[in-house]
Amino acid sequence: RRRAVLLSSSPVVLLSVVCCRMMRPFNLNLFAVTALLGTLCVSGVSTSASASEELWLTDNFFTVSDSTISVTEKDGNFNVTIPPPLATYPYTVITSINDGLVQGCACQAPASSCSSSKASVPFTCTFTPSKRSRAGKGTSLHTTFSCVLTDAKALTQPLVTFKFPASSSGVTGLGIQFSPSPSSPPSSSLLFPPSTPVPLFVGEQGVGRGLEPLTSFMSKNFHGAGGTQYSTYAPSPVYTSVDVVSGSASACYLVSTEYASYNSSSFSVYSPSIAGGYVSSHDYYGVLETLTGDVTGRFGGVPTWVGKGAVVGMQGGSDVVKAKLSKLEAAGVPVAGLWLQDWAGKRVDSFGSRVLWNWELDTNFYPDWPSMLSEWSSRGVNVLAYINPCVSTRVGEFKPHARRDMFLEARDRGFLIRDAEGEPYVQSSASDEFQFGTVDLTMPDAREWYQAVVIECNLLCKCKRANKLYPPLTEYNGTLVCGMGGEGVGVKGYMADFGEYLPYDVTLSTGLSGATAHNDWPRRWSSLNSDALEAANAKDVLYFSRSGGLRSPEAGSHGGMFWVGDQNTAWDAHDGLESVLTAYLTAGSSGFTLTHSDVGGYTSLDIEKDGERHTLGRTEELVLRWMELSAVADCMFRSHEGNQADKQLQVWDSERLTNAFGFWATFHSLLWPLKERLIGEAKNKGYPLVRGMWYDHGADKFGMNGQFMLGTQLLMKPVFAPGVAKTELWLPRGSWVDVWTCEAVRVKEEGGRNHTVDSPVGRPAMFWDWDRKDSKGFAKKVWKGLGMLDGEGKVEACAERLKWRLPKVFGGKGEL
Repeated sequence: RRRAVLLSSSPVVLLSVVCCRMMRPFNLNLFAVTALLGTLCVSGVSTSASASEELWLTDNFFTVSDSTISVTEKDGNFNVTIPPPLATYPYTVITSINDGLVQGCACQAPASSCSSSKASVPFTCTFTPSKRSRAGKGTSLHTTFSCVLTDAKALTQPLVTFKFPASSSGVTGLGIQFSPSPSSPPSSSLLFPPSTPVPLFVGEQGVGRGLEPLTSFMSKNFHGAGGTQYSTYAPSPVYTSVDVVSGSASACYLVSTEYASYNSSSFSVYSPSIAGGYVSSHDYYGVLETLTGDVTGRFGGVPTWVGKGAVVGMQGGSDVVKAKLSKLEAAGVPVAGLWLQDWAGKRVDSFGSRVLWNWELDTNFYPDWPSMLSEWSSRGVNVLAYINPCVSTRVGEFKPHARRDMFLEARDRGFLIRDAEGEPYVQSSASDEFQFGTVDLTMPDAREWYQAVVIECNLLCKCKRANKLYPPLTEYNGTLVCGMGGEGVGVKGYMADFGEYLPYDVTLSTGLSGATAHNDWPRRWSSLNSDALEAANAKDVLYFSRSGGLRSPEAGSHGGMFWVGDQNTAWDAHDGLESVLTAYLTAGSSGFTLTHSDVGGYTSLDIEKDGERHTLGRTEELVLRWMELSAVADCMFRSHEGNQADKQLQVWDSERLTNAFGFWATFHSLLWPLKERLIGEAKNKGYPLVRGMWYDHGADKFGMNGQFMLGTQLLMKPVFAPGVAKTELWLPRGSWVDVWTCEAVRVKEEGGRNHTVDSPVGRPAMFWDWDRKDSKGFAKKVWKGLGMLDGEGKVEACAERLKWRLPKVFGGKGEL
């Protein structure tokens, strides 16, 4: 319990408030105090009858440091240096509270008033409360705040901190995170430890991310490429918490975009101002509905064709792709789409073979692109491509037959970001030979050029506007075809990659600083894509991104979804398969409701330097277990050839892999009716597909990792290690039916209990929640699709064929 300190002998009225276990609103008559103290749950305050009375809040909710920060970039890896602060102002003095307007100062020492000396820094905060009603489910409260230093001339670089009340149960979220807990293994909890700073800075995910000695090796030899425990493409300054006693929930967030960090219920930002808010509700769903409705926004859904099978990552040109597709189709794999990331061609340097970032079709690589797209589309196989907001140099060297050199075109039109001298800012990726410029997303003309030429024309093959407004700067005498200036059947999706490379020392058309624009760049990139699809009325086209921030879901409301970055081809919880589920669960708590991953992982390597060698590569068992998780949890079941496609196992490389890929693609399509319903909930209410056990099965499970619910119907505990034949999972109280054996498990214990099942490869631990009526319908569709039911909807056929036990849940009669 805490008390405000009375700083005057004047007569006072004491408003005594019990320090709350969780952040809850209080029903106080004094509006201004309610807005500041009630909603923010400061435990108590003394206020004077005199208007000039001063209050000192021992909670010290607003503090300041005079600090500096240095940010440098190389190959997309950012080196952030933060020296000790020059001065700190850790004490808060309130001088007035008037109708939600709070004035005061941050002081270097405890004080009773704000002095005019350098010992204090004055500030003003505005608090605005609101309510959001949920049909038949109570009310969520939402209070926003905005604080600004009114005189920061004495500070070299202000670092302001806003402190929310501490949660007794811990917090989770903060965007797409992979290892919140420093425990061993790091995936054992989704909760962030107290007194541990978490940087909220968009950047490369890293290779290793704390797994040693790999992380240190990569960082030492490749410009910090190993990353850290908290490095991520999509950090978001929002966290959630649950009261384990009452089940009520809350969320706290920051809308400022400068370099920020989280630490012990506080957000700090390198800026003279800070803004954000607080949401509270009687349950976790209420918090997510309000948070996504008012703050982060929501994704708009997924085209139905995604549910018809696998989206297969391929490359290599027309002949190679056709051969791979034929092999999969001959094996009965349901293919919903082909993701051809090399559609624009390739370039080769010392790092290896890379996609050429010149966003038009390479007609040498795919000479029959228009007919391929048309023919595949007629039989339900959709084509997806790849773009990013950067344009490669040296296009003429690697692609002399190009219609457009987009780097030169963007440069000459003034559409690229610039350096301090006003010249196009040229960066490198992976090697100094691979250089590129970045389109200035703050410039309306640059956005329109990219949308018209790249997305509308070269991807969607609607080229009249682009050809009229933005003709190539050099004459082109070749034939205009779909993908390169011509009309036709366009792609149905694409990866909208990158967004995390914006340098700090950049010059933008609007005058916005790189420090302010960097974390917001992914939102601008997603918005460009979403706006282009909306303008083209491309309702059945999707794009998937990896970089993001607080308002990325809103920016991606037309066609957007996420994948959780470039995992290593490994099992571990730092950067491998096990980290994927952690990413899904933290993402869902941050507004990223639609997620998926690369089946099999992305990053493999075989590197030796100074006598130290590190290898990463796919194994058959790893790929099989990755399929299991993705088929259940992902909104899109998609494979990737990886960064070393010729050296890594692919889904067509063995009969076992191909058959399993076909099975899990079918399983994904059988689950699609359930996933489609959940995607609707994501669109309309902000609920994620992948949900933690605490959503519906006990607030005491808040932060639990390792298993999840698909919606409210299907429980899964994936396998994250080789050689596993049995799995122990936690089953909540109620009736649960094993997906594979149809066996019923009745859990009578109030707190649930652990249960062990066989989980060989191909049969991960999964249970239907049989207390939910709709689970039975979804289960029947899956069982029927897998051939586990006879024509009368009974299970005798599968029991006889596979010698499975007749489930007790059916009363011994085998009837649904």
